[in-house]
Amino acid sequence: MPQRIALFVLILMTLSLAVICVGFAQTNPQRLRPDEYDSVALIYNYELSALKERALFPICIDMPSGISTKPLLQYLRRGGFEVSDPSLCEPAMAPGGQHHPKDYPHGLRIFIDKPQRDSGGLISVQVETDDLTVRPGEHLARTLRRGTYHFKQNEAREWKITNYTKEHDSEDEKGKDKCDCAQPSPATNGLATWERGGIVAD
Repeated sequence: MPQRIALFVLILMTLSLAVICVGFAQTNPQRLRPDEYDSVALIYNYELSALKERALFPICIDMPSGISTKPLLQYLRRGGFEVSDPSLCEPAMAPGGQHHPKDYPHGLRIFIDKPQRDSGGLISVQVETDDLTVRPGEHLARTLRRGTYHFKQNEAREWKITNYTKEHDSEDEKGKDKCDCAQPSPATNGLATWERGGIVAD
């Protein structure tokens, strides 16, 4: 009899743990899975390529509050990527509610949000890249680029960018100011031919 009770309790505990794990996955849809980390490597490379001289250091990758970036950052650093903890770019407020001069926000923040997955294996991720550096007369967190990346794995299980939907680019605003001048050629949004397998650090 005690053995049956122990077995029953074990089964209940196993079922409860399974329910908790499923619930955790459902309530944390914004958490990237480890097998999706290569997509962030592609985002990193493409954002820096698109920013050109607007890119600055340090470079921090961040996600919504409550989602740890530590495993992702460790993965990227092993691949040779120069990424810093979010706290380096945007330090916590100093005691007393004021920042020390050296603790002002600075650098580039690539913010990754709202990953969406469909049954066909496609992933879309919203990305906003901000210049956090404090400058006289400018607001903090000046948005440089914002848009949605779309990914799919190829036959070799490597993530590829299939498309990028641009929502904002500060370079476009610069072009609008020069109304009497020829407009710069728009950046290509169709990225199906832009290929980098796995993690490649330029």
